[in-house]
Amino acid sequence: MKKLLNKRGFTLIELMIVVAILGILAAVAIPAFINYMKRAKTSEATVNVDRMYEGAVAYYEKKHVATGVSTVSTTRCLPDDATYPTDDPGSSEYIATPAEWYAVPTWEALDFAMSDNHFYQYTFDASVNACGLTAATFDCTAIGDQDGDTSTSLFQRQAEITGGEIHGSSGVFKADPLE
Repeated sequence: MKKLLNKRGFTLIELMIVVAILGILAAVAIPAFINYMKRAKTSEATVNVDRMYEGAVAYYEKKHVATGVSTVSTTRCLPDDATYPTDDPGSSEYIATPAEWYAVPTWEALDFAMSDNHFYQYTFDASVNACGLTAATFDCTAIGDQDGDTSTSLFQRQAEITGGEIHGSSGVFKADPLE
């Protein structure tokens, strides 16, 4: 006896429903994934602005020795202003080696360098670039444009020196972090 096999496939309606469901899932998942990637990149800026800030505090607090001088100066100092990399902050990625960072004395003084590719432009800005400070301010800043629309995000931590003591912000200020 011969058994008949019933061969049946999917109907066009069933296939169209599956495609519609996949399209809806993709429409929801892709923007969520893009937002997730932007948020992940912002952690770079937050961590590095904190590193710069801590480096500035450590530099201010430590003793400094001038070349050829046999005594140690306890006069407190801040390093000079610096921006790196000097490319356009609209660039999607910066590539620099620690040697390129440390070629700028300010970054060496702050003990701040990036060995990996990074997405932000970093700036250290001190209101006074001299020793013997009793009053001054400094800013540690990261600026970036993650979506390439020329609207930038800002990450900043500031401090004020009054009477030889540092009074700084407790965290990183963020303006438009997902831009």
